[in-house]
Amino acid sequence: MKMKKVLAAFLAGVLAVSMTACSGGSAKKIESPDDFEGAKISVQTATTAHDNIQAMLDEGKKIEVLPYEKVTQCFDDLDLGRVDAVYVDSVVAAYYLTGENSKFEKVWTSEEGEPMGICLKKGNTDLKAIIEAAIDTLYYNGKMGEIATAHFGSNVTEGVRTVTEEPVLDLSALKTITDGKLTVGMEIGYPPMEYMDETGLNPMGFDVDIANALGELLGLEVELVNTAWDGIFAGLDKDQYDMIISSVSITPDRQAAYELTEPYVSNQLVIVTKK
Repeated sequence: MKMKKVLAAFLAGVLAVSMTACSGGSAKKIESPDDFEGAKISVQTATTAHDNIQAMLDEGKKIEVLPYEKVTQCFDDLDLGRVDAVYVDSVVAAYYLTGENSKFEKVWTSEEGEPMGICLKKGNTDLKAIIEAAIDTLYYNGKMGEIATAHFGSNVTEGVRTVTEEPVLDLSALKTITDGKLTVGMEIGYPPMEYMDETGLNPMGFDVDIANALGELLGLEVELVNTAWDGIFAGLDKDQYDMIISSVSITPDRQAAYELTEPYVSNQLVIVTKK
């Protein structure tokens, strides 16, 4: 009997090692970016998380980075055990961490904020000023908090802007690419910010609702242009849309190249692992 137990334990160990090898992950415990050395980390391409981890690589850290065009692919790999962690925005992590049955857990949050803004073409200051006033209006009338609570379960926009007086919406200088329409570039695959419903036909999410709320305030029909993230800024440069409302983190490089509003939602980089 004892021999059988030893043999069973040995076979169980072999199976566990085999399963780990097949999964592709290193099974390394990740608690902060300091633990990325020797680990497999998934990020979405052309994001600030990707830039951040590239800087670590440039410093000589040995990290196996798996970049994907869609953030959903990052979490699919984590679920399958192919990577040790996902390096991602906190607003997106919230979508995957909700519910008692979530397979994932947040293990680290950056102390530095990464607030998000609406991005317009450089020099388009008239429209930017109108959008700023419209965002302030959404804060003033409580609509911003209402939308945030619907998608995140809490008001993640609280404290981002303090608006004590009703803004004046002067639309005299309002000019868009197409008269009567607000055209918005968006990567519709970044839940809960922007994604498709279960039918795959209807866009939904926090940024989608913000775009529609802005359109309503400005008296414009909203048209969403679904664009891959790695080409979304090029589309703005080519006047394919009036603005980008798509979880755009405010960075010095982007501020130099584009018109970015003040933050409309707070955000931080986080690390998510499988439970």
